[in-house]
Amino acid sequence: MTSNNPSSWQDEARRVAGAIRRTALEHTIKNNGGYLSQAASSAEILSTLYTHIMKLGPSIAPSIPEPFPGVPHQDNPNSITGAGYNGPKSPEFDRFIVSAVHYAVVIYTALVETGRMAPEGLAQFNKDGSTVEMIGAEHSPGHEVTGGSLGQALSQAGGIAFARRQRGEKGRVWVFMSDGEFQIGQVWEAFQTLAFHHLDNVGIYVDVNGQQCDGKMTDVMNIEPLQQKLEAFGARVFKVDAHDVDALSAPAELAPDGRPLVVLAYSDPCRGFSILEERRPKLHYIRFSESNEKTRFQALLSEMQPAEQGEKMEIVSQVHAKNLVRWAKDKPEVLVLSADLTSSVEAHLFKDAYPDRFLSMGIAEQNMLSFAGGLAREGFTPFLHTFAVFLYRRPLDQLSMSICYPNLPVRLFGFLPGLTTPGGATHQATDDIAILRTLPNMTIIECGDATDVESVLDVVHAIPGPVYIRMLRGEIPRLFDQSEPMRLGQARVLSTGNDIALITSGICTEEALRASEILRSRGVGIHHLHISTHKPFNDPIVLDALRRTRHGIITMENHTTQGGLGTAVSEMMVDNGVNKRLVRLGLQDTYAHGASRPYLLRKYGLDALTLVQKVEWLIGRPLKISEADLQTVRLEKVHSAAKVEAL
Repeated sequence: MTSNNPSSWQDEARRVAGAIRRTALEHTIKNNGGYLSQAASSAEILSTLYTHIMKLGPSIAPSIPEPFPGVPHQDNPNSITGAGYNGPKSPEFDRFIVSAVHYAVVIYTALVETGRMAPEGLAQFNKDGSTVEMIGAEHSPGHEVTGGSLGQALSQAGGIAFARRQRGEKGRVWVFMSDGEFQIGQVWEAFQTLAFHHLDNVGIYVDVNGQQCDGKMTDVMNIEPLQQKLEAFGARVFKVDAHDVDALSAPAELAPDGRPLVVLAYSDPCRGFSILEERRPKLHYIRFSESNEKTRFQALLSEMQPAEQGEKMEIVSQVHAKNLVRWAKDKPEVLVLSADLTSSVEAHLFKDAYPDRFLSMGIAEQNMLSFAGGLAREGFTPFLHTFAVFLYRRPLDQLSMSICYPNLPVRLFGFLPGLTTPGGATHQATDDIAILRTLPNMTIIECGDATDVESVLDVVHAIPGPVYIRMLRGEIPRLFDQSEPMRLGQARVLSTGNDIALITSGICTEEALRASEILRSRGVGIHHLHISTHKPFNDPIVLDALRRTRHGIITMENHTTQGGLGTAVSEMMVDNGVNKRLVRLGLQDTYAHGASRPYLLRKYGLDALTLVQKVEWLIGRPLKISEADLQTVRLEKVHSAAKVEAL
């Protein structure tokens, strides 16, 4: 809280709000995309919280955020949260919990403009190895908890508030939320608990901008009348103009009355950026598709292009989006369900082509999975589309009981598996295979290139029970020849040799191909298999490779080494008496954080150079292969040596 002078704090709040909008625009241009509408709608909310409402002590965190020190672990005493930027945890001070973590750039700018973080901190935004992540996590500046994929922070805030009351602390707990979170069941469970325990030391500010990823909330999953619903759950509710700083501050100045306080701040997601009106109703994330469009937002551009790689393979765009429309044309039983990420998971073309076969389910994955089970019982084949984490973490019980137990033909397309997203631990599905392998009746498939994506629909359609697919989106390389589609339960043999058995899956196959080309040129025989079926895992082609290798076996997966491909291979070895050395490359019992894919693969030992080093260890001699050597490798489409057997 910078000032209690009513003649000055309003001007300061408006100044900070203006800075938030300018900074968000700069970052959107610099990164060729960003959460611009969220800054437009919430600027005054966050500026009023920081400059007037919250009673915070001075920052106790480094003014320039230090590099990411690693995720919490018993062997990592250096793990941190970003709560220090909001001051020390003292009985008289307030606490601030960020639930809407995709508003991270707004939080960071508010910290800078109120003197809690140095401007140099913003320069680290979305940079590899930085805590200033695009989607905030608990180690990000200004963030105290990890809110999960969405909707978990309010429950944690309730626990903190209860504990503070038990200790007799006077400070309050403030929570910043987005309106889309009210489609999540846990949010209502949290309000029920707050009211039951009379936690009036909790104050919640909600950016009600009426927008979510798929468009207007009234079209995706309407939450109104929100005030009446919250009051029915025991909350003390005020509706205000989100851009009026006096109106925003007034409810917080009232004496607590035994009920949790909720301020519904109705906002304009285009506030300050009239050009955004042209993009309605799709405002969630702004991407520039043409250079002249970016120029219209700002004349001075500062583009950051990824480093040039040595690959020259064919790159195909929106493979699943286009293929799904063609494939489903004569299959009226196929319905597509989306959890507010329709365009982000390439279901938008299906929605446009077959609107009567598309169901918007909102941010309510537990309901979506059980709803899909009901559809499947009645003869339909539901194709669920969302990010991978949202298909198994939050709704695991629904997946188990509503879909797997009755063995229903529900297809779960999980996008952004593993380290394919910079979204950090809340968005990275790094344990999905391990968890879902334990579910009876479940089949698990992973795509590795454009050919896999094009052929996976035929594969899953022939399976009578539930199927989980680790899916790729956007621009995808074509590694495998189109004449050789994916086959259930059968590995692709990409090269043969008796020195090393190399078994890879997903995006790791592309990285491994870069290494295996050079390894073969240095005289190392690599028997390289690409795995697309994780369960069932009983391919005799794999077992034969394990038995024949001379020096050992390496598995490489975009997943934790526990429970995934490496575990499946080790189980096959034990079950069949294969006594060979096994090296498992993957996440080593750790969460990851938000950064680019090349950076994360390198940091966690899933890149081509790490693979080369493990091969050197197994064969017992150096090969003198450098990173520069690997970057010059040109990848061509691969014909599988298993083609004859596949016929």
